[in-house]
Amino acid sequence: MTTISTPTELITAVPFLLNCSPEDSLVVIALSNGALEAVIQVPLPENFHFSGDEQFFVDLRSSGADQLLVLAYLPDQISNDSGQPDPLSSDGWHQLQGLCEQIAPVKDFLLIHGRRWRSFLCIEDGCCDPEGQALPDIASSLMAAEHVFQGRVMPPLAPFEDHDSALMRHIHAAESEFLGCAPQMRSRRGVISLLRLISHYRIASEVKDLVLLADALVALNDIQVRDFGIGSHGDDHLALHRQLWGAMVELAPNGYRAPVATLFALVSYEAGDSKEARAALERALSDDPHYSLAHLLQKTFAAGWPPEAFTTMRHELHPKLRAELLG
Repeated sequence: MTTISTPTELITAVPFLLNCSPEDSLVVIALSNGALEAVIQVPLPENFHFSGDEQFFVDLRSSGADQLLVLAYLPDQISNDSGQPDPLSSDGWHQLQGLCEQIAPVKDFLLIHGRRWRSFLCIEDGCCDPEGQALPDIASSLMAAEHVFQGRVMPPLAPFEDHDSALMRHIHAAESEFLGCAPQMRSRRGVISLLRLISHYRIASEVKDLVLLADALVALNDIQVRDFGIGSHGDDHLALHRQLWGAMVELAPNGYRAPVATLFALVSYEAGDSKEARAALERALSDDPHYSLAHLLQKTFAAGWPPEAFTTMRHELHPKLRAELLG
């Protein structure tokens, strides 16, 4: 990824680190010796005041960071009308800076509001435009070009729906852990996360643990983990996995639905329900119009492949993938 050395490069990088465009939230990036340790996103509290007892402060302390980058994405509708304090110079930001400085020096602190940004750390009169600077064009940035060139899908540049703040918090924590894992171990870690959720579902018959769900949703963005999931039901648990993938499709927020919807399509087709399989592929493509496996399966289903062909393919490929990833 492009070196981040300016505020505009930092703002450009955030959607790629989170796989979403933040809204009404605080993003804190923890660095150690210049390397990324964690990326944390949390909703902004009322009046922008933090107590210091929030879980993300605990996570930052355990990250081993020696520098922090802080970005506050403010709601569009805030104003300083009716004598209210200017939210862009709120005492809450001074308090937040102090709480962060107790953990590690704050290298930069940016306030993003109304398609403009400014540095909260800039205190020199006349140094910065009081109205802030225009946000960079992320979609046409060098970082976006590198992302696509590497074969990765562009993150959504529109904000996610407010689906479930608790689940999103766990998803962002899972993504931070995934980024902190050695690249050669990520697929193995992802498969283990997926197997933990499957085991949980076999016992509980419902998805109760949001941490396990978040870990699995993040893991399924790894192609090898997704391919492992295709054959994970074996011959004995097709119905159970069909229920699990279906439940996950309903629970997954935008941006995380395409992989599991594709798994749901495959098990539905193998079970003989081609109508539900096609509907699941539509959901996958509404979440990610460029999801290649969903497009491939649409053509395969339309060509009339028998369900037994997928069973045979699973028998051939899954043992090899399991041996490669788990040994």
